[in-house]
Amino acid sequence: MAPLTDYEKYIRTEELLRLQKPADALSCHDELQFQVVHQAHELYMKLIEHELRFMASLLAADEVPRATSTLERVAKVQRVLLQSVELLDTMAPTDYMTIRTGLGRGSGQESPGFRTMLKLPSEVVWPAFAAFLERTGVSLREIYEHPHDHHSLFKLCEGLVDYDQLLQMWRYRHLILVYRIIGTGTPSLKGKHSDLLAHGMKTRFFPALWDVRDDVFADWTAQQSAKGHDPGYHG
Repeated sequence: MAPLTDYEKYIRTEELLRLQKPADALSCHDELQFQVVHQAHELYMKLIEHELRFMASLLAADEVPRATSTLERVAKVQRVLLQSVELLDTMAPTDYMTIRTGLGRGSGQESPGFRTMLKLPSEVVWPAFAAFLERTGVSLREIYEHPHDHHSLFKLCEGLVDYDQLLQMWRYRHLILVYRIIGTGTPSLKGKHSDLLAHGMKTRFFPALWDVRDDVFADWTAQQSAKGHDPGYHG
């Protein structure tokens, strides 16, 4: 064998490419794709954790522009995750059934990366953001009532909303994939799909950032009604 290049040593390609089943051990042709996609997802989720913890440390140091840029990077990684799911759409249901025999009762709900993404908002991100906001003396209500007067803070808040929204989209997209592969009526390992969808879509990882929209919009609606205008929205 030729000696390893510096690139191969740094990326550790020998170890990395041994993490998938060899060709003669695959249960079907699509199993390699299935493993590669899910392993890549775990790596991207590891990167998201790395960036979100860094973002929290930036907020602790009041480095708002860099914290916002870090959230923008996280959103790009989340979009890569979303797009990569399309690869799994190309798999036939019968091939998934074949792979399932080796996967056993394993489920994407057990993904350590996914579980971490669900925990980080409440355990790491929001505490750092709330402490930072308290130091500024500016409330969420003030930021959203006057976003152009608090542009940098508004962009930071919207970066958190992006994470929340994209994480919800990831959950929804994964569920649609399940529908496509095993149908809409087949019970999953974790319960009925309809129950999972309803539960997932009710989750808000940064609820205060969604609630403030209700508050601002309710006040505007009341003001319009007091002027005799019908804004078309009614509380």
